Amino acid sequence: MSSPQNLGANINTIGNEVFPFFQNGVLYFSSDGHYGWGDLDVYESKLLPDGTFSTPKNLGAPINSNKDDFSFIIDKTDSYGYFSSNREGGKGDDDIYSFVKGKPVCNQSISGMAIDHKTKKPLTDVTIMAYNSFSEILGETKTNFDGKYAIEVPCNKVVKMIAAKPNYSSDDKTVETTSENGGEIKDVNFELSNYDDLVVKKQGVEKVDVNPIYFDYNKYNITPKAVEELSKVVFVMQKFPNIRIKIESHTDSRGKDAYNLKLSDNRAKSTRDYILSQGIDASRIESAIGYGETRLVNRCKNGVKCSEEEHVQNRRSDFIIIQK
Repeated sequence: MSSPQNLGANINTIGNEVFPFFQNGVLYFSSDGHYGWGDLDVYESKLLPDGTFSTPKNLGAPINSNKDDFSFIIDKTDSYGYFSSNREGGKGDDDIYSFVKGKPVCNQSISGMAIDHKTKKPLTDVTIMAYNSFSEILGETKTNFDGKYAIEVPCNKVVKMIAAKPNYSSDDKTVETTSENGGEIKDVNFELSNYDDLVVKKQGVEKVDVNPIYFDYNKYNITPKAVEELSKVVFVMQKFPNIRIKIESHTDSRGKDAYNLKLSDNRAKSTRDYILSQGIDASRIESAIGYGETRLVNRCKNGVKCSEEEHVQNRRSDFIIIQK
């Protein structure tokens, strides 16, 4: 029999290391000197090719408790075993417990970052939530000062990721994890839009920030240029699902008053119909009304000579936010 060799500072501490048990290349022992759950805890350390042992790993609950847990042994197939403990709920002081080892838990990490949609700069303190297909929460974290995050989720799952921050739109992604334990799925990134970048506020009224929506002369069908601006309205309503709006359409003073009133009303309703065609619920648009030339924003009423630029200011559609 050889002389005993101290296993060194990786295993031994100034506390007590007791009840060693070696099986299948793994040393199990109890210690009250390593950081643990309280008093003696059971740890495992793997024998490495160079003859040293890996950093001890606490076996955690339910093997360890806030009392003494020791004399851990396990069978050669790593299926079942026994240990002693003086934990609460026992028959006396030290009691013997048996256990059956469950299948190892398989987890992966999902990582990425959140950025501002407009500035493309990192966003800090964005809440990242992970849900399974039953809408049960798997985990939650926040982005750091670099806009980065990492979250641990189970293997072999379809995971819905949602990123949210006050006064910002939310963003979501669906990720499918694999069977690789400890694997990492990188670059699951999110873009959030600041509400203040999407609206303009004038005289206490908030409106979706769009350029003038142009219609062909005397017509109210939606042009490709109009679609470009209306897509901004649709984007805001998709990203902020509590927003409700009302649509107001206006013309300049040229042409007969009654005709302009009817033309603007048709334009208001055609813009509403386009927004609804993009999947927005009708209950979120309170009204779509044309006011013709009754609400001019400048001096260009009937009989006043104005430039084309001045008339353009009156040909406008407003998407007024009435609830957010």
